[in-house]
Amino acid sequence: MHKILVVEDLEPLRNHMRTVLQQTLGEVEIIEAINGTKGLEEFERTKPDMIILDIVMPEMTGTKLAKQIWSKYPNTKILFWSQFHQESYVREIGKMVPDEAIHGYALKTESEEKLAHAIKSVLILDNPYIDPLVRSIQHSVKHKDSLITPDEYSILVSLVLGLTDKAIADREHISVRGVQNRISSLSQKLVKNLDSHSKESAGMEVLNTRARIILEAFRQRYIDVDEIAELETEMIGWMSRRYNFDWPEA
Repeated sequence: MHKILVVEDLEPLRNHMRTVLQQTLGEVEIIEAINGTKGLEEFERTKPDMIILDIVMPEMTGTKLAKQIWSKYPNTKILFWSQFHQESYVREIGKMVPDEAIHGYALKTESEEKLAHAIKSVLILDNPYIDPLVRSIQHSVKHKDSLITPDEYSILVSLVLGLTDKAIADREHISVRGVQNRISSLSQKLVKNLDSHSKESAGMEVLNTRARIILEAFRQRYIDVDEIAELETEMIGWMSRRYNFDWPEA
């Protein structure tokens, strides 16, 4: 039976996480703490298999708690669960995660299905889970010469998954013109220097703008194959709900 420590100051969110954990893992021991100070005490007392940790809390923040735990136990699995994805938090966490640690960063605004995937990824599969919005900020930090906003990143994902402009507009709750403007912005940021590659320019010219954006995004590692597989599952679910679409079985 897995033992999970949930450190979260808001009771409704602790209750929500308890429900998701029970639905995801079945029989599970859940230890709760209302702030980082109590969380550290409970960690030392129980030595859980994974910590699910809010970032912003009274007395001791989640990042300070994680830093203290990782300084003594670098293999500890921590899934940050936050409503925030600002660059400052992403930078702070990125600087302190030990090489040995399997960790994740999930957002409170996402669905229960996505949260369940994050939990299983970190706890059972030993595979770091980073929410796409957080991943886009990570890439922005690394590629300051070509910043992709979260909105543009979401459009990029939809392009890779092959959605039409109208389907993207429905999914993003914006106009088709808004989709086209973001695609144009991505084109300027990602493929602005592509034609200077003399050996490849002839072949690239036969590809449309979408294909060029997708190819350059993979080259610059803004998105990876594992993430696409995860997002494809989400897209299938969205299409089923939005269009009453039945995906053919393999």
